[in-house]
Order: sequence, then C-alpha cells, then structure tokens
Amino acid sequence: MTSTPANTSIPTAIENLSPQCPDCNGLGFFRLDVPITDRRFGKPIPCDNPFHTAERLDRAAQLSNLHAGDLARRIKDIDPNTGNSAMLIAACKMVDNPAGPAGWLYIWGGPGNAKSEVLKAIVNEVNEAGRGPAMYVTYSHLVNWVREANKPDATESYIQRFDRLKALRLLAVDEMDKARETEFSQEFRFEFLDERYRQAILGTSAMVFAGNTDPALLPLPLYDRVNDGRFTIVENTAPSARPHMRSG
Repeated sequence: MTSTPANTSIPTAIENLSPQCPDCNGLGFFRLDVPITDRRFGKPIPCDNPFHTAERLDRAAQLSNLHAGDLARRIKDIDPNTGNSAMLIAACKMVDNPAGPAGWLYIWGGPGNAKSEVLKAIVNEVNEAGRGPAMYVTYSHLVNWVREANKPDATESYIQRFDRLKALRLLAVDEMDKARETEFSQEFRFEFLDERYRQAILGTSAMVFAGNTDPALLPLPLYDRVNDGRFTIVENTAPSARPHMRSG
C-alpha cells in the first residue's frame, strides 16, 4: 500500500462543526422499528439531515490536513492479520465513538506496518460520519507549526493556534516519538497534551497516536497520561509491508 505525505501546512480555519448529527447521533442512517416480517426490517434508512450534505463533508475533509490521495483511505482497505487485528479493532471503536470510552488510542510497533494508514483512515471515517472535525498531523510538524507563532511576522499568536487545536474533536498525531527534543517542544507537549487529556476525560475530544517506540519509553508525563486505564495502548506486531511493494 502506497502512502502520500500529509500536507505541509495546518488548515487556517477550524469551522464550528457540530460534533455529530442531532437526528442520527452521527450514524448517518436509521433502522425502522418494524416487525421482522416487514421487508424494511434491519435495512438502513439514510438520514436526510443537512448535516450529511456532500458540501459539509467536503469542508470536513479539507480540515483533515491530508492530501487528496489519502482521503479515500478506510480501515476496511487494510488487510487484517494476527499482528494488526488488535489495532484495527481499536481503530473501529475510535471511529464509532471518538469521544467516548476510547478517549486516547496509542498505536506502536515496527515501521511500515500501516500505522499511519490507520490514523488517516480514522480521520477520514470520523469526518465522513460527521463526528469531526478530525485532523491528521505528524508531531514534529505540529510542534513547528505552533512554534512559528512566536516569529515577529506571524499572523496568529501561540494562544490562537493552541485554541484552534483544542477545538478539534479528534486529532491523530503520527510519529509521536520522532520529534527533536527541545525546551519548547517539551513545554508544548506538556501543556497541549495535558489540555487534550482533560478534554478526553470529560468526553469532549479524542487523540490517536502512532509511533515506533513502546510508549513506556516515552517521556513520563506523556506515558503517564497514555497509560491511564481508561485509554488504550495497542502494539501492532505485523511485519513491514514495504519490501513487498511494487512500483506502478
């Protein structure tokens, strides 16, 4: 499976999109309460609330921070195996209820085994279901984007960018273990993740992380929050798929 890199700039506007459709609670359909003998029994009836219009879903996709080539990625497109089954199950639970008991999901394991693809698929499916806005970003890019607010020619302040990130219903952060450690990155990581942690506890937002490193080896303030018994840590033991890729 090929991968397209994420965009290099975080979207400049996060719309005030409702977290989920008030009619169908984000499912996108209804099941009619009819007798089992009725031919409509068990069949999904699409929800016609304007919440599900193509224009609105397109706006959500624009906020995802993904290139057009990644917007089609879905969890079902990843072949399941014994090494990645726990990851795929956890991903589906996050999509079904991103701000519910799942709260935070940390996926770790060797390189090339579809962790990034899962994060992108989660973002797409959450936005598609109207449970967003959801966004994908690498951690180093996230830190650099926030740090740029301190430049003299910055058009936004640190607080403004911080608040924009807080407004995301779901944030998927890739390569969590690859950012260069600096005093700024350490301070931001504590402030930002502590804020998102408190939001997750309240059920108002969710985070999905991916990295190659066992989270137990990450800085203690991060691991202490990820390891909260209400959240989920999943090791993806599937081998790298990259040696089997072919061009064209």
